[in-house]
Amino acid sequence: MSSNVTFDFTGRVVIVTGAARGIGRVMARQFVAAGASVLAADRDEDGLTETCAGLPEDRVETIVDDIADEAGAARIVAAAVGRFGGLDVCVNNAAVAPHAALLDERVAVWDTVYGVNCRGTFLMTQAAAKAMIAGGNGGRIVNFSSGVSRKGSAGAAAYASSRAAVESFTRVAAIELAPHGILVNAVSPGLIDTQPKPLPPRMAEALGKRIPALPLARPGEPEEVANVALFLASDAASYITGAVVDVDGGAGVGIRFAGGPVVSDDPRYDWVTGHDGG
Repeated sequence: MSSNVTFDFTGRVVIVTGAARGIGRVMARQFVAAGASVLAADRDEDGLTETCAGLPEDRVETIVDDIADEAGAARIVAAAVGRFGGLDVCVNNAAVAPHAALLDERVAVWDTVYGVNCRGTFLMTQAAAKAMIAGGNGGRIVNFSSGVSRKGSAGAAAYASSRAAVESFTRVAAIELAPHGILVNAVSPGLIDTQPKPLPPRMAEALGKRIPALPLARPGEPEEVANVALFLASDAASYITGAVVDVDGGAGVGIRFAGGPVVSDDPRYDWVTGHDGG
């Protein structure tokens, strides 16, 4: 369903966090395929090894560290600069997304979500921006949000609100870093098929009902998200900053009805919802 879009990142240095699996893994591999030197960061060493399998060793480095730790974020950026001589792109993909009912939410879990998703994005952005400014060539920072930041979803109080915070942070960072030639944007994926194993039955049943109502009636693929991240990191996006780009198959604009639009023959009603046009 998806196709890899061609970009040229030859000679550029890229950090991808959360690179051990899913969208992060695909992005790391696509940046390498586009000519970049990539530092793949995650807390999962085995996953990073799988991500980098078969990639050219002279253009790939891994680091096992924690973006929610100030020293950890600094080490990740220093590793990229030390190994490849600079930093051009930082993709803040790492995140956690535990779900729990609001009344059952544990403070420790809430703090972990905000620690990784918000604090981690802030720390990586700050450290990366300082390295980019020192390099004098500007740069690109690509953060990650989610459609639930605006629509909400039961059980996602911590995750959804943390993603909304990332979107707001992205806009502020875009303003402050623009004078340094650093563009900051965010990618907001919808329902993406990143599952390495079958879903639990109840979740599979729920998604089976939801997917047909999406405008494109299918989940997205990691490559389709990665393509957008590479675009925002490329020269083709030179006049885009502070944007949040939805990659959700149209889910954010609404749902569709099976068999097409439902209309009324009654002239008083101009839309399926029953809005009184008179």
